[in-house]
Amino acid sequence: MYRTFARMLGLITLLGALGSTQANADTVYKWTDDEGGVHYGTRPPGGQKSTAIKPKTGHSEPVDYSHFSSEAEKEAAQAKQANGEKASTKNPERCKTAKSNLEILSRGGRVREPTDDGSFTYLDEEQKAARIEQAQQIIDESC
Repeated sequence: MYRTFARMLGLITLLGALGSTQANADTVYKWTDDEGGVHYGTRPPGGQKSTAIKPKTGHSEPVDYSHFSSEAEKEAAQAKQANGEKASTKNPERCKTAKSNLEILSRGGRVREPTDDGSFTYLDEEQKAARIEQAQQIIDESC
């Protein structure tokens, strides 16, 4: 019973520690007390052995994944261009996303988008028009 309670308390402590730290926290420490209870914190405990854990927070800036395209795809596109053929840019997933975005933007209501700090900002009419044009361009290219 005590071990279950200690584990739950440890989990709650971890969630609290991770929730209260900033997104750019460098390290979380994990240690076990003399009674077998597991604890987590942003500072190592005094006089006890602890394990440093590096939180994974994802990318902080946009990442270009285009270099992950296979060499075969690149060679096929180059061969088509060399033969005077237009390289196929059809992308069903991108097409579906652009159509969904266009529908949302065209509804006429307020549209919000996330900012870099995790909050949201609402688009004004000029921004919505630009996003509609961008979505239509992607549909023309990808569908």
